[in-house]
Order: sequence, then structure tokens, then C-alpha cells
Amino acid sequence: MSHKHRNILYLHSHDTGRYIQPYGHAVPTPHLQQLAEEGVLFRRAFSAAPTCSPSRACLLTGQSAHSNGMLGLAHRGFTLNDYHQHLVHTLRRAGYYSALVGIQHIAADTAAIGYD
Repeated sequence: MSHKHRNILYLHSHDTGRYIQPYGHAVPTPHLQQLAEEGVLFRRAFSAAPTCSPSRACLLTGQSAHSNGMLGLAHRGFTLNDYHQHLVHTLRRAGYYSALVGIQHIAADTAAIGYD
């Protein structure tokens, strides 16, 4: 990776919503608050789908659920039409290394997604 690249830290917490400290609510999340103050905080976001797997898939592919194929929950057998449409492949082509820590809810087998 070139030294011109900035690091990207993408955090996606499961079903947190916006009722935490960085969004002005009383639930203290000091580490998330610090990240929000030093980085980027999405304030005008919307859900592209009504459940978690399709919504995450839309965010990480840039496609609607009807285009990317994730029409339901991954743990119920729904999958992306093409895992090479996932953001990790775009980042890899740009010279980035990607890693997944935790859950992802868009593939039964995490290896299918393509994280390094």
C-alpha cells in the first residue's frame, strides 16, 4: 500500500441505532465519542432495507437489495449475487488491506466476502 493512502476504520455496530453519545443522547460511549470527534460521523443516514443483512449489503455494495440479491437475512440462507461487488474488493484494487473483526451478517461463510 502506498504511503499516500489514509487509513480507513469502518465501524458498524449491530443494532445500536442513534441513541448513543455521539448523536447527543445520554448513553455514554466515550470511545465512540472520541472516534466521532476525531473522524467522520454519519448524521444523515437512512436504512436501505428493513432488516440488518439487506441493509448492510446495500451499504457495502452500493446497490439496492433487489440488485445485490440480499433480500433477507443471511442466517436464513440469503446471499449476495456476487461477493466481488463488496467494498473490500474495491479497497483491495486501490491498494488497501482489509480485515473483519466481529460479525458481518451478509454471508454464512465469512471467507466468501473476501477480507484479507
